[in-house]
Amino acid sequence: MNNIKHIHEVIFLIERNNESWTPTELVDAIADAWGQDVHFGACSGNAFPKENALDFLLMRHKVVLSEEGKIGLHPSMTICDGHKV
Repeated sequence: MNNIKHIHEVIFLIERNNESWTPTELVDAIADAWGQDVHFGACSGNAFPKENALDFLLMRHKVVLSEEGKIGLHPSMTICDGHKV
């Protein structure tokens, strides 16, 4: 498992896309950006596959799902190390 990115990269990807993806579209965009085999790590934890990225971000209140089923950044979302999106 050599293709590991930090989960922050997914947050930046969502931000650059103007928060207009559905969950399925996000997984496809992740694969397009970094490959089918990409895994993500966080500041605290083990790497996980791209299919689990959204659940990870939802559980940590980094993103929200709109009524239309689109992924958006949580209004109070912050990134560790003081980096804000």
